[in-house]
Amino acid sequence: MIEFIDASHAYNIDLRMIDSLGFILKSGRRGFALANVALFAVVLLAATACAVEPNEMSVPDASDPSADDATSADLQRRMIEDLKFLTDDELKGRSSIDPSIFRAADYLSERFAELGLQTEVFGNSPLQMVDISVGPELNSVEENYLELTVAGEPVSSTDLETTDANASADGLQLERDFTPLAVGTRQGLAEADVVWVGYGIRAPEHRYDDYAGVDVRGKVVMMLRKEPGVNDPTSPFDGVENSRHAYFDTKITTAVDQGAAAVMIVNDPSSVERMITQVRKRREAEEERLEKIQQRWLALPEAAVNSRKKLSDQIARIEAMLGEMDGQVDAARRGLLAIGGAGLNPTPGDQEIVDPATGERTTRPAIPVLSISRELANRLMSRPLTEVEAKIDSDWQPRSFELDQVHARLGVSISPSKVSSPNVVAYLPGRGNLADETLIIGAHFDHVGMGEFGSLAPDTIAIHNGADDNASGTAALLRVAGELTDKLTGPHSPTDHRRVVFIAFTGEERGLLGSKHYVKHPRFPISSTVAMINMDMVGRLYDNELTVYGSGTAPSFEPLIEQVNQATQFRIVTVPSGYGPSDHSSFYEAKIPVLFFFTGLHADYHRPSDDFDKLNLDGMERITDMISQVSERLATVPERPVYEKTEANVQIRRQLTVVMGVTLSQQPSEVVLSSILASGPAQESGLLAGDRVVKIGKARISTIEQFMDQLRRRSPGDRLPLTVQRGQTELTFDIKLRAR
Repeated sequence: MIEFIDASHAYNIDLRMIDSLGFILKSGRRGFALANVALFAVVLLAATACAVEPNEMSVPDASDPSADDATSADLQRRMIEDLKFLTDDELKGRSSIDPSIFRAADYLSERFAELGLQTEVFGNSPLQMVDISVGPELNSVEENYLELTVAGEPVSSTDLETTDANASADGLQLERDFTPLAVGTRQGLAEADVVWVGYGIRAPEHRYDDYAGVDVRGKVVMMLRKEPGVNDPTSPFDGVENSRHAYFDTKITTAVDQGAAAVMIVNDPSSVERMITQVRKRREAEEERLEKIQQRWLALPEAAVNSRKKLSDQIARIEAMLGEMDGQVDAARRGLLAIGGAGLNPTPGDQEIVDPATGERTTRPAIPVLSISRELANRLMSRPLTEVEAKIDSDWQPRSFELDQVHARLGVSISPSKVSSPNVVAYLPGRGNLADETLIIGAHFDHVGMGEFGSLAPDTIAIHNGADDNASGTAALLRVAGELTDKLTGPHSPTDHRRVVFIAFTGEERGLLGSKHYVKHPRFPISSTVAMINMDMVGRLYDNELTVYGSGTAPSFEPLIEQVNQATQFRIVTVPSGYGPSDHSSFYEAKIPVLFFFTGLHADYHRPSDDFDKLNLDGMERITDMISQVSERLATVPERPVYEKTEANVQIRRQLTVVMGVTLSQQPSEVVLSSILASGPAQESGLLAGDRVVKIGKARISTIEQFMDQLRRRSPGDRLPLTVQRGQTELTFDIKLRAR
């Protein structure tokens, strides 16, 4: 191993990956991009996939080292316990709208109390309730109905091809034969004859009009989802990509403009097949998870009563979920959309429109919109639905007609739905001259639950434990609370310090709802709040790189971070902006200086694979030590941080996940490929040592940091378009990046 040292960092670099580096570089500046000095970039720890980890250096301390070691071990043990609780399957991914969020909130309340914090914050409770919208929901069955008659005879569920034992002989069944859609009016009635209007499209540019030759004024129109020639590249509507004519709001707006009283949408075959495939994939994933848990249960000794009980409960929950999925498969086969399947907001709503011919102004009303099953649509047609679809797709000509003696009567009643979810707030009272000022330290403790909302694992319904996002920040919050309480209340505590408020936020994953609520309804005045520290995803320290956002939100923050880091020895990346998609942004918008600690996005972000076993526990310990030191200084320094305005445009930093197979040298105003790793992507693409980087894609590259920012945006398997200068010639290479 060779050790590279600069003024504030120490790293160990695996010589198996960089065998050409045989020197120790000493520098008086932070970072590796030194102007006018050629150096081999440790950043190609990324490009060469070499392992770079923080050097195991101890910081001298005047206190008894054995006592410090014992305290540190106890703190680490407790942090691990907190992490294991927060990432347990019992919490079902800590969705802010699931009842399990209260189990997590109760745990945090007890932990805050154990640490000696004041928890009687809102009356006798540390819980601040936040209303969270969970989208529209249907009101009573009596208010949401569809009655159809053909030649005067009522159509019922038993008239359809079904094996459903619950099918009604008296009429059609809500959420089996039809579902009101939130994209239509929230409250409405309609009664009229039914007209088939094909895809419900008017497209003069394609000489296509489903409304030509039929009068739909005051009628209920029945139409297909999407547009002619779905998946057919020869279609005038493209076929490969949806045009605007395929959008629900376009179809509904067109129907309203033609005078329709209501819309019934029938799912197209390709969408139905996709829905079936999605549900089946989710079911298969749950079956695999069930089998693994059953195997774990069988492997446990009978004496492990608690563990066997816990796994038995998980098995029961998965089996119940599988039963529910059977119903989802049946619904997918029928092609029935869920209430929010076409959108969550009414379209077009009550809007003023102008008749282009007469200039007359009228109001475009919102009308009822329903999804109906393909079986029901077939029952109403005089010929098979698939036959009509095939004829439209064969020559791109409409096939619209009035349905033979089909009459509809329907009602829609939809209401917005909300649930209450808790912020957990506790505080350490201030002392002396600073007692009336407040420092807030926070982390969100909610995640995306089973993945129905916010998951980046498509079509996956599974527990998303969110170990890094944000069990890591929540556990760090508890540890910082403990360390800071000891420092500010111990025998050598300062006579003057600010009130420190610790907040575990809910609703972050749904738009920073918990932090926004606190800023609007603070327990202690926002005007006396001097700063906010946020911890979100601090559990995956990699390459010793810690990103700190908000360094420019107060002039004192950058030197504070540098000073504290002299002991903690991170490779710090500072980002001046106080904005971003985490809870600190809510406070910064209220003109409060902020700091946000972050270890970077990664491939497990918002996926079920973000689990406890992937956390860097030693890295978390070091990060919390740094945050504790920063917090202590902000709590005790007499001068209040001065708010400064920063740029709102901020990109969240990703961890490096790809290998390119080069080392880099920073030259004046340019980056040079110093060496090419044998059998790496760069060598296979034809790059040579000495090539000078010109640009990646359209982005000009003059520094190693710019180069690395481009690599961070890529994933394994992506193609990197790299232009280099070789001699007097510019060459462009298409490099397939590998997983790091």
